[in-house]
Amino acid sequence: MNNFYSGFLRIVRRLIFVLLTSTVLTIFSEKAYWYMQGYELLGLVLYYAVPAAACLWAVHFFRVRDHSGMVLIGALYAFCVEGILTPVIYEAGLLDPVMPAYFIGWHGLLGMFFGWYLLRDWLVKKRWQKLLTASLLLGLFWGLWSLTQWLPENIAEFEALARAGEPVRPGKWPPQEFTLYTLYFTLILMLVHWLLGRGCWKTTFRLSGPEKGILLLTLTGLFGLVVIPVQPLAIIKLIVLLGLVLLPLEIQRRKQPTSSILEKLGGRIRLHETLPLLAMPAAASLVYWLAYIHSSGDYIPELINESTPFFQALIGGAAYLWAVGRNIINRPKNPS
Repeated sequence: MNNFYSGFLRIVRRLIFVLLTSTVLTIFSEKAYWYMQGYELLGLVLYYAVPAAACLWAVHFFRVRDHSGMVLIGALYAFCVEGILTPVIYEAGLLDPVMPAYFIGWHGLLGMFFGWYLLRDWLVKKRWQKLLTASLLLGLFWGLWSLTQWLPENIAEFEALARAGEPVRPGKWPPQEFTLYTLYFTLILMLVHWLLGRGCWKTTFRLSGPEKGILLLTLTGLFGLVVIPVQPLAIIKLIVLLGLVLLPLEIQRRKQPTSSILEKLGGRIRLHETLPLLAMPAAASLVYWLAYIHSSGDYIPELINESTPFFQALIGGAAYLWAVGRNIINRPKNPS
């Protein structure tokens, strides 16, 4: 009975860890991008929990310990989100390399590498200067990208979702509402990182055989239900993309000791140590307010809308190549 109870508690703690991780990833993958989604969060967290669990297990299994390894985990997360949960990564064709690079720059670098890994690393190491600087920069990006939601084509897209029953709020929000929106999700982010630093962090993520089977079946089932009916040949590209991530991770695993970054980031965090994150809503709201007051048409939003995906694809592709080079050519070094 005691063994059953202990095993059940371990499962519950892993589940809490997955859901908190998924919350962080959802905020950076969705809420910092599409304010017209509104305040809905729980459904997205549950949806993103599947790739979050897969990536946490990959961090443990491949003994990921450095920045380059986390870039590859970010790529794995991006391919799971946009290649298994949705068929978007295949829309430009099976041979297109741009969409995978773009999603590495979005989900991988912004969500997994920065929002989950780097923020946690700086919080544990009390590097508030880096935390503050990065939060300001991300807040500026958040505010600038939000201006693209004013474009007629983006409003029309979300209006169609609203007519289909989705809980979205299309249009240009008043600045005070946008400020509340950014503050709300930043406070959630602060709370989650605090909880992760108050006993909810797992220094290992070892899954049992049945748990691995459930995770694999869930990913396979989602791929079969969501992607295959739309893109029957998607399995070919998915296998290639996963191979491009898992092969260098396996090379890294053979060079590493037995522990992973999970163990190194197992420190405690006080709630006041997350206060530098408030620079994000402050900077985002300032940009939004200034643009709202001094609106000069769609030129700037269109420029941001066109240029941001290009630079994200460029940065995502460069980061992936750097990570592969570090793992194949050199022995990975621990992050400073």
